[in-house]
Amino acid sequence: MSEIAGLSSEGNSESRHSEQAFNGSVHLGSYLLYPSEQHAAAAWPSGKELALIILNQPIAHAETSLLSRLWTRADHRICVDGGANRLFNLGNKMGMLGKYIPDAIVGDLDSLLEVPRTHYSQLGTVIHRISDQDSTDFMKSLWYLDNVRRAGKPSEDCIVVVLGGLGGRLDHILHTLKVMFNNHLKRQIVTISDENLTLVLPQGKSKILVNKQVDGPTCGILPLMGESVLTTKGLRWNLDHYPSTFEGLMSTSNIIDAPEVFIDSSMPVAWTSEFRPMP
Repeated sequence: MSEIAGLSSEGNSESRHSEQAFNGSVHLGSYLLYPSEQHAAAAWPSGKELALIILNQPIAHAETSLLSRLWTRADHRICVDGGANRLFNLGNKMGMLGKYIPDAIVGDLDSLLEVPRTHYSQLGTVIHRISDQDSTDFMKSLWYLDNVRRAGKPSEDCIVVVLGGLGGRLDHILHTLKVMFNNHLKRQIVTISDENLTLVLPQGKSKILVNKQVDGPTCGILPLMGESVLTTKGLRWNLDHYPSTFEGLMSTSNIIDAPEVFIDSSMPVAWTSEFRPMP
């Protein structure tokens, strides 16, 4: 049950809202992974590129078609240091070493093994070492995307999907969230883990399109930048100008009840929902 369960179970009447009536930011969520040709609002955003970043963690949902779909659609495929080892091992196991060839391997490269390094280098992958120890490899990969792969192009024109980052060590998880918050005004970042799809919502009004095939039912709204006053529609336990804090009450283990979730927040917040990819 949600930590704030019982505050309000009213207001799940998103049918009253129209595209014309909504004045805020629209977030496609899992529709970025599975764009809909039948649902115009959930189609891939016109003029946007896709960057796929693989961090040094077990590749989430490798047994499904998700990686193949993302790989085929991505304009930029970047492994972060030891993420190349993960991709190499997966490709070797699946007999697809020739398919999954990243455009670049970026980081301080202290985790990159010699066999994957040689294999990918021979196939044309750029090996880009950044020795700066004041930035993590995830940060380095975003810098490389902006300043090398897409030099001179606006950051906001490239959506970033990250595999990994929200599993394993707690300090790594918190850092991934920090990077997502620090970048949320520059670009859309969607992070996929074994259990969740997570993104950052800006201050103000947001609408999240929900794909019931893969999203939910549970979800959470995390006020990681400080107290945020929240108003929501489309959830089992909605909030009405409710102050949410890390130290106090948070909307966790809530339930998605509508195909569109509306959130009005006085501060940026993280939205996370259960994620069950298509086979």
